[in-house]
Amino acid sequence: MNFGKRAILYISRKREKTAGLFLLVLVVSIFLISGFEVMEAAGHLSGDIRTSLGAAFYIRASVSVSTAGNGEMQVQSNDTYITQAVIDRIMGLGGIEFCNPINYGFAKSEDIQFIPGDKHNADNNMGRVTALGYSALAPAFSDETVTLLKGDPITPSDSGKILISDQLAEANHLSVGDTVTLTHAKLVERDGGYADEIPVKTAFAEVAVSGIYRIHTEDTAVSPTAGQACNEIYASLDVLETLKESEAGVYTGEVDFYITDPADLEPITRNVQLISDIDWTTHFIRTNDFRFSKIEEQLSSLADLMKILLVCVSVVSAVILTLILSMRMHGRVPEVGMLLSAGISKGQVLGQFLLEVLLVAAAALLLSHIAVSGVTRVIAENVFREMQPHLLNEQVLSGDTDGAGFVSYLHLGAALTAALYAAQILVIVLTILASSVTVMRIKPKEILSKMS
Repeated sequence: MNFGKRAILYISRKREKTAGLFLLVLVVSIFLISGFEVMEAAGHLSGDIRTSLGAAFYIRASVSVSTAGNGEMQVQSNDTYITQAVIDRIMGLGGIEFCNPINYGFAKSEDIQFIPGDKHNADNNMGRVTALGYSALAPAFSDETVTLLKGDPITPSDSGKILISDQLAEANHLSVGDTVTLTHAKLVERDGGYADEIPVKTAFAEVAVSGIYRIHTEDTAVSPTAGQACNEIYASLDVLETLKESEAGVYTGEVDFYITDPADLEPITRNVQLISDIDWTTHFIRTNDFRFSKIEEQLSSLADLMKILLVCVSVVSAVILTLILSMRMHGRVPEVGMLLSAGISKGQVLGQFLLEVLLVAAAALLLSHIAVSGVTRVIAENVFREMQPHLLNEQVLSGDTDGAGFVSYLHLGAALTAALYAAQILVIVLTILASSVTVMRIKPKEILSKMS
C-alpha cells in the first residue's frame, strides 16, 4: 500500500484528531487573513481620513484699521484683487486639488421679499450674494453650520444658478427649479439707516434656484436685511458678472485653495509666497489643516497598534500550530516503528505524514477563505461603515454622495492573499519536518523496545 492510500485511510479512521487539526488550521487561517485585511484596511482608511480632512490655504486682501473722529474704529479693505492668471500659476505648483475663487455683492429682486432685518424698508430690501465656484467648499457648508436640504450644490460648470435658504424659499413660495430675476444693488449706510446706492437699475440676471439650504445656527446679530444669514444667496460666478458687480477672471473677495494631503500644506504655501505677482503687502495667506494636526498622532498610533497586534497573532498562531503538530508527531512514534520494521522507507513515512496534514490543511484553508468573506463583511458593515470618510473629490462636491458608494476597505489583493496561504502551508511543512527529525532518527528496534 502506498503512502497516499495510508494517508487517506488514517484521515478517515482518526476522525477526532483530523477534526481537531482541521479546526486548528481553520481558526488560525481566519485570524491571520482577517488580521491582515484589517491592517491593510486601517492603512487605507487612515489615508482616506487624511484626504477627507484635507487642508486649505486662503489668500485674502488685508485690511487697514483706523480711528474716526468720533473715536470709533473703522475697518477698510484694500482695493486689491487676484486674477485668473495668478490662480493658474498657483495651481501649476502641484499638490493642489481644488480652487474656489469668491466674489461678493448684493442683489435685489421683484420676485423675492427678503426677511426683514434692522431698519428694513423697500429701498434696502436686498440680499448678500456670494458668488463662487464650489458652494460645498464655502466655510458655512464645510463647517456644516449650513447643509443643503434640497437640490444640487453649485459647481464651476454651473451658470445662472443660485442657492437660497429654506426660510427665504418658504417666505416667497420658491422651490428647486424656479427662476427669478435679480438686479444689482449696493448697500450703504445713510441718515441713520440703510439704503441702495444704485437707484437706477441697468443690469439684470435671470437665475434658477439650484438648491435650498438650511441654517443650523441661530442668527442673533442685529444687522440690516442684507446682513441676515437667511438672506444670503450663493451663486455661480457668472451671476455677479452679469449684474456688473464683478469682472470675469478677477476676484476681489478671496481665493481658497484645497489640498488633499495636509502633510503638503506647509511646503506648498512656502512656494506660493515666493510668487512675485501677488502683492504680499496688501494680501495675506492663512492656512487650515482641518483638525489633521490633532489626529495625526492618533492615526499613526492606530497603524502601529494594528501592526503589533498582527505580529502577536501571527507568532502565537505559529507557536500553537507548531506545538500541536509536534505533539501529534510524537504521539505516533509507535506507528513509525511498525512502518519502518515492515520495510517501509523513512521517506514514504514522512511523505504520508506530510500528505495527511496537507490534505486536512488544504480543506481548512479553502473553508477559511469562504469564512473570511463573511467575517470581513460583518466588520465592514459594523465598524468601517461608521468610519467612512467623505472624500474631497468632484463626485462629493457635485452632490453625488450616493453614487460614491460604500468602501469596505477590507479587501486583500489576490497576490497577497495567495502569499499568506502559501506562508501558512510552508509553516505547516517546516513544522512537520522539524518534529519528524527526532522520530526518524530512532531505529525501528529502539522504537519497538520502548513500546514494550
